[in-house]
Amino acid sequence: MHPDIAILVKNQENVSAEWRDKLHGVEQRHYTYSSPLGNIIHYTLQCNTERVRSTMAKTNATPTPVKCRICAENRPKVQLFIEWTAQPSGNEFDILINPFPIFPAHLTVVSKSHRPQHIDAQDIQDFAFYSKMAVFFNGADCGASIPGHMHYQAAPVECFNIVEDAQKCSLGENLTDCASYIQGLERNVILMTTSLSDNASDKFNALMQRIHRADDRMINVLVYWNESQKKFLWFIFPRQKFRPDSFFAENEEERLLISPATAEMCGVIVTPDINTFNRITIDDIHTIIAQS
Repeated sequence: MHPDIAILVKNQENVSAEWRDKLHGVEQRHYTYSSPLGNIIHYTLQCNTERVRSTMAKTNATPTPVKCRICAENRPKVQLFIEWTAQPSGNEFDILINPFPIFPAHLTVVSKSHRPQHIDAQDIQDFAFYSKMAVFFNGADCGASIPGHMHYQAAPVECFNIVEDAQKCSLGENLTDCASYIQGLERNVILMTTSLSDNASDKFNALMQRIHRADDRMINVLVYWNESQKKFLWFIFPRQKFRPDSFFAENEEERLLISPATAEMCGVIVTPDINTFNRITIDDIHTIIAQS
């Protein structure tokens, strides 16, 4: 983690009591699943009532003329930030501590300008290198709870189960010169690798064209800098559907309030609902991820 970000995290915790121990009392369970190919897959289930707004968000709804809660003028006065400028684009961002975290040191990286959610792969790569954290992007129709305002999120790399799980998987079909499907993780996921000298936007856009995606509205992305390999590792999830069938079950006893975004696709399953947390099984989790 960059020292400036570590200072921001500490200062935010000190400035207001409500920002301390945000994850205190959040319940978690851990599951292990063996895929048909013999790969061991890890899931972390989290009951986090503060995430209800994100879980229930109508992300693909027509935007309404309400105040954007991540625009600078509408954020709480006690919410601290540091400024960061992406290179070479010059795009300007505010780095914030997420007020409703899933992870320790959970950041939201917010564009200073109010513009729609859209990935700039070079910007996200630059932030991954600067921060030395895992940076993730939720497409406008698959997890971005504020699709009207461009933002990324970030957290420590070790928070994401897929990082370890993928190390023991084989790669399938080559899609481009730097991207292939990952086999054995029981979800639709592509591994892309780039170097510091690569134009990440060119690599990402070539991949989107190869998989016939006209935009990033149904794409989730996680990227981090692997120091030992001296390259960026990208996990890219072309989504089939946003929410699984169980989210819409008419029978409350069958309804599971889980709305997969990048965290879930990377093995961290979040629900704001204690009934879902108590009822869900490893088979349910596997089905939700496979449907996504």
